[in-house]
Amino acid sequence: MTRIIPKYDDYKLIGRTRLDAIIALANSNPLLIARGLVDGASQVNKFGENPDIAVGTTEDVWDGGGTYAFPVTATITHLRQATDEVGTDGGVTIELQGLDANFDLVVQTADLDGSATTTEVVLTTPLLRVFRLKVLADVVAAADIWVGATGMAANTAKAIIQAGNNQTLMAIYTVPAGKTAYMIKYSIDNVPTASKIPDSVEFKLWTADRANGYEFQLKHEKAIPLSGTVPDHYFIPPMRITEKTDIKISASVVGGPGDDGHPHAGFDLILFDND
Repeated sequence: MTRIIPKYDDYKLIGRTRLDAIIALANSNPLLIARGLVDGASQVNKFGENPDIAVGTTEDVWDGGGTYAFPVTATITHLRQATDEVGTDGGVTIELQGLDANFDLVVQTADLDGSATTTEVVLTTPLLRVFRLKVLADVVAAADIWVGATGMAANTAKAIIQAGNNQTLMAIYTVPAGKTAYMIKYSIDNVPTASKIPDSVEFKLWTADRANGYEFQLKHEKAIPLSGTVPDHYFIPPMRITEKTDIKISASVVGGPGDDGHPHAGFDLILFDND
């Protein structure tokens, strides 16, 4: 039977040291959290890529490309696939992870249309944020699948599964209401090719506290030199990020003509329930 270890700040036995060593370990040990042994805690791993960032431009690291536009209302309402793919008609379930109009976490599923996958499917719960889609079926999606407002084209989608991936790739996340996130680390890289080797790619980590109506603030930045690598950045202590805060990583490419970038980035969070 799973044993739930309470958070140290809920440890109310009179006469005992508040910061019990074992309970403090449970709050900081990622393996115990991943196993579900720490009450009120969970982990989030976000990873993404941008298939192509033109030299001299800045884009966010997600598979939709460009600068990600965060909705101001819950307009993420429909799901569709780019083409009618044999094998995904009817019964193929897509899991959507996001937030509703109140920034509450919502995990819902939607089945692609049984007659034609290009037909839009209405979501059960309209979303203000979406940060992951997954194909829950024994089939590889051979055409893009995306979610957004009704009639939304792929180039203005709010999340997109590119053909063959069966999951979105987004270095983008929003802390749900009632949660506090602690960022452990973030990672970056760029994929050079014989024809595309930029002089450098600069990455920036941003957060926007929407609960207070703030815009994005720069929290950290690193750069990769020509054909170089950069180790992951660890936050010691972890960076505290409050509820209803948007998180993203952007990349800027510097180089000569044609030296476009193909960056990857991601970050790891521990979520705790607010008291």
